[in-house]
Amino acid sequence: MNGENSTIHEIKAQLRTRMSQVRSRISAELHRDSSDSACRHAAMWLNRESVRSMLIYVPFRNELDTKPLIEEAWQAGIEVYVPRCRREDCSMTLHRLKQWDELNVGTYGILEPEPQQSPAMADNFLPEAVFMPGLAFDRQGGRLGYGGGYYDRLYERFWRRDKMAKLPVWVGIGFDAQVIEQVPMEQTDARLQFLITEQDVYEMNKEAEKWN
Repeated sequence: MNGENSTIHEIKAQLRTRMSQVRSRISAELHRDSSDSACRHAAMWLNRESVRSMLIYVPFRNELDTKPLIEEAWQAGIEVYVPRCRREDCSMTLHRLKQWDELNVGTYGILEPEPQQSPAMADNFLPEAVFMPGLAFDRQGGRLGYGGGYYDRLYERFWRRDKMAKLPVWVGIGFDAQVIEQVPMEQTDARLQFLITEQDVYEMNKEAEKWN
C-alpha cells in the first residue's frame, strides 16, 4: 500500500467514526419522522422514473428505516430485492423479498433472506435501481460506506458483466445530517447518481461513472 492510499484510508476511518457518532445522536422521534419523509421522496422518485425493480437494504441499527419504502414498493407492484452478505469474499447475493417473514438474522446481525425460501438471483440479474446505506454522502455522488466494499464489488460485477447493458441507477438514501461537503473517494468506489434525504431528491450524475 502506498502512502497516498494509506492516507485516504486513514481519513476514511476517521470520518466513519465521526459520522457514526453523528447518526447515533439522531433522536428516535427525528429518526422515525425523517425516515418516513425520505421514504416518501423515494416512493415518488420510483413512480416518476417508472422503476419496476429495486435492490434495497433492510435497515440495521440506526440506519435510515427503509421499511416504509419497501412496503410502498410492494403495494405499487415493484419487485423488491435485498442483499445477503458473503463474509468470506465480501460479496453479496441478491434475493427477491415478498414478505417480512422471509428474513432471518444473518451476517453481522443483519436481517437477510433465507436462500431456501428465496434463492439467489443469477449473477447476470440487474435491478433497475440500487438503494444504498452509508455513513456519509455528498452532493457530487460521493458515499462513505462501512469499509467492507460490498456495494463497490457489486457495482464492479454489474459493470464488468456487460458494458453494453443498462446499469442500475445508484441511489444513496440517508439523513440530511449525514450530507457533508466532500466524501474522500477512490477509483474503485461506486458513485451515486441520486441522493435522497428527508429534505429532497438530489440528482448528481446522469450516467454511472465508469472507471478507466
